[in-house]
Amino acid sequence: MNGDASDPGAADLAVLERTLAYARSRTSATEVMISQAESTPVSFEAEKLKEIQTRQSWGLGIRVIVDGRMGVSSTNDPAGAERLVERAIELALYGPESALTLPEASASAPAVETYDPAIEQVATEEMIDAGHRLIDGAKPLEPEALYGANLSRSVSRFAFLNSSGVSFGHTRSGFGMSVSGTLIRGTDMLFVGEGDRGCSPDWDVERHIDGLSRQLEWGQEIAPAPFGRMPVLFMPRAVAAVLLSPFLAGINGKTVLQGSSPLGGRIGDQVFDRRLSIIDDPTLPLKPSSRSRDDEGVPSRRQYLVENGVLRAILYDLQTAAKAGTQPTGSASRMLGAMPGAATTHLTIAPGQASFDDMLRTMNDGIIVERLIGMGQGNVLGGDAGGNILLGYRVQGGEITGRVKDTMLHCNIYDILHNVMAIGAEPTEIGGSLLAPPILCDGVSIAPKTTSD
Repeated sequence: MNGDASDPGAADLAVLERTLAYARSRTSATEVMISQAESTPVSFEAEKLKEIQTRQSWGLGIRVIVDGRMGVSSTNDPAGAERLVERAIELALYGPESALTLPEASASAPAVETYDPAIEQVATEEMIDAGHRLIDGAKPLEPEALYGANLSRSVSRFAFLNSSGVSFGHTRSGFGMSVSGTLIRGTDMLFVGEGDRGCSPDWDVERHIDGLSRQLEWGQEIAPAPFGRMPVLFMPRAVAAVLLSPFLAGINGKTVLQGSSPLGGRIGDQVFDRRLSIIDDPTLPLKPSSRSRDDEGVPSRRQYLVENGVLRAILYDLQTAAKAGTQPTGSASRMLGAMPGAATTHLTIAPGQASFDDMLRTMNDGIIVERLIGMGQGNVLGGDAGGNILLGYRVQGGEITGRVKDTMLHCNIYDILHNVMAIGAEPTEIGGSLLAPPILCDGVSIAPKTTSD
């Protein structure tokens, strides 16, 4: 078995081999996999240490093809391999028809770094100390607010075998740190937060405090919310939630096959502004979703989803690719006991040339959006996006004049991203899965939140 960081333990490998051997004579094709993880979260709530707990998980999953139909099942019992196989075979009688062919071992996969040994040196006491430093650093920014912090370290392992000879595994390290604050004044509530996660320990407390400071500074005063269509500057977290979510639903091979995506049949078409490029790259080292193969054993590869505004890819797993008569894109993601589906790994949106001040001057009068709640309103597959602005700021005369509240946003991404006003020059890493700059769009609908919301 080849691996990204290390092979599975002898006991796990024996379980996989025994399970596959038992299934071979009873199925047309089989995949077996083991997923295990150990994590230690440290959380602070209302500026007090709330939880320190080490959590462990282990699971064995299987997908079988019997008489042209698929069945999946999982167990957390290492001795239950035979029962697992029999249950999956029974479920295959009622499962979906299979169109796929399992990948073979002949397809080579890139070597991808997913594990940082430094995670082994992260002590719980060190995370507790960092949590205190986060809160101590945040408190002077706004003494009336209540602050919380979360830190975590983890190590996870994934091992996979199929009946066509594919055998691989990887070990992944994980580290996360975040700080948040809540300021309540009468009926007004201000929520701020900053955080990140990755595969390597990162103790840069000051970076998180600086981000929190900016949000508190801009959000102290409340400005009158405007009404109508206007420019909106989507900060990187809002880019992920508002602009990317409908697009990613649209390039999912399953929705394309169902005929519900507006991007079906549009490979090679200009769907966005020529300045917009989006890359999905699971081969980047030490990212939370990096991997040498996807969760069906298909080799990983870097690919443009959008290149200079032109649609370049629809994401397929084995089943949807076979139904579409095309090749899988190495995009399969799965939970044990569930059918795989296509998903992205680490997205990069190419930066533009505009500084933040340039974008404020360009928009002149509008809104900056950091975070939304209540997403998913309207026809998401058609590109509709919107919700309540949880954290956003008013811009007047090219300057930030305060925070907006009780305000809703609505737009269609295929309209507003076709001719963007500006793309920021400085991208920000979000959650270890997205590197994105701020994006300034025009024609976004802004309205007061109704009482029913």
